[in-house]
Amino acid sequence: MKDHTYIIGVGMTKMSKNGGTYEDLCTEAIEEAMTDAGLSYEGDKGAIGCIWYGNCAQGMLTSQHSIRGQVILRRLGFEQLPVVNVENACASATTALNQAIHHVLAGVSDLALAVGIEKMMPNMDDLPNHPELQAALPYMGLSAFWNGCEQDRKNEYVERWRREKSEILGIPYEETDVGKDRSPFMDYYAVKAIKLMKQYGYTQQQLAMVCAKTHSHSTMNPKAQYRMAYTPEQVLADKLITYPLTRPMCAPTGEGCAAAVVCSEAYLKSHSAMIEPLLVRASVMAGGRQRGDFDLDISGRAAAQAFHQARLLPKDIDVLELHDATSIAEIYQTGQAGFCRLEDAAVYCTSGATSLGGELPTNTSGGLISRGHPVGCTGLAQVYELALQLRGRAGDRQVKGAKIGMHINGGGVIGIEEASLGVEIFERLD
Repeated sequence: MKDHTYIIGVGMTKMSKNGGTYEDLCTEAIEEAMTDAGLSYEGDKGAIGCIWYGNCAQGMLTSQHSIRGQVILRRLGFEQLPVVNVENACASATTALNQAIHHVLAGVSDLALAVGIEKMMPNMDDLPNHPELQAALPYMGLSAFWNGCEQDRKNEYVERWRREKSEILGIPYEETDVGKDRSPFMDYYAVKAIKLMKQYGYTQQQLAMVCAKTHSHSTMNPKAQYRMAYTPEQVLADKLITYPLTRPMCAPTGEGCAAAVVCSEAYLKSHSAMIEPLLVRASVMAGGRQRGDFDLDISGRAAAQAFHQARLLPKDIDVLELHDATSIAEIYQTGQAGFCRLEDAAVYCTSGATSLGGELPTNTSGGLISRGHPVGCTGLAQVYELALQLRGRAGDRQVKGAKIGMHINGGGVIGIEEASLGVEIFERLD
C-alpha cells in the first residue's frame, strides 16, 4: 500500500450456539478491541470516526432492516458518528474491515471501527412456547445460508448438484437428495470435493487428516465453539453429512462478534507508546466471475492481488487463516493462493506443513469447522487470531516467530465460486 494504516485493537467473544443479545455480543467484542487499542470504552467512543457494522441474518431473525447497526450501537452509547451497515454474505466482516481501512487511508478520520456480528437463531427466552415454532428453530440459521445464493435460481443449483453427484459417483439420482438438515453449501462443497478428487486424486482420507489437524488446533483456543480432538479415523467414522463430508469436516452454525480498531500513521505516531500495531500490508476485495471449471478462481485471483499489493510472496507468510466452511476448502485455497501447486495441495496439507510447527501453520484458531462460523463475524474472527499470533499472545498454539499473517474469507455462491471474497495481510512491527 502507498500509505499506511494499522490494526491497533482487536476483540472477540467466545463462539457458541446461543451467545446472548446483539447488544451483549457487541459490547464484549468492542470493549476488548478498544481497550486493546489503548482507548476507554466508556470515555473514548467519540474518538472513533466511523463504524462499519457487518451482519447477515439480523433482519431475518428480528425484522430489523436498514439501520441494524445504528439501532444496536446507539444503545451502547455510540452516538452522532456515522454507522455503515455491511451485508456481504460470509465475507461481511472482512468487507467491513476493508472499508474501515480505506476510510482511514482516504484521510477522512484517524480512527475507524469494524464490527462483525451474527446470531443464527433468535434468543430462546424471547420466544413464545409454540411447538411449531420451536420445531422450526434448528433450521432458521441454516436457511440464512440460502440467502447467499441466487434466489431465483436456487432450485437449479440443487438440481445441478444432484446430477453431478449422480454422474461422478455413479449412484442413482434418487440417492442424491439435498438435505434440509444442513446448509445447502455443504452440498456445494461436496460436489467441489468429488470433482477435485477425480481431477487431482485427492482422497477422503486426506480430507479427514486435514480436518483432524484443524480440530487439534482448536483444543488450544479457549474462544473456540468446539474444542474436541479427533483422529482421522474418528472423523471418517462420524455422521456422514453428504459424501465425502462427515460432520467434523463441516462448519457448525453459531453466534459471536469480533471487532477491530484501525488507525492512521499520524495517530500511531502520537500514541505509539500505548499500542501494539499491526501494519496493514494488503486489503483486497474481489468479486466472482462466470466460469465452468477449476482454473484460477476468486481465492487465487484475490490472493495474487494481495501479494502484489503487499510486495510479498507466499513464502513470506508465517501464519494463515483460511475459510474452511468444509475441510476441502482448506486444501483447495492453499493451492489456489499459491502456497503449493493445486494438484499437490492435499499432499502438502497432510504433510505436517500446515500444522503447528510446520512451515505454514494454517487455521491455528481451529478454523470455521471448530472455532465456529457465525457468518457475519467470521472474517474479523480470523483477524483476531492473526493479531494474537503476530503479537505472541496465542498461548499453547503460538506460532514461533510469526511476523506476517494472511487470511482469506469468502462469501456466498454464484455459479461455482464465491460471490465475494476478501484477503488481507498484516505484519508485526518490531
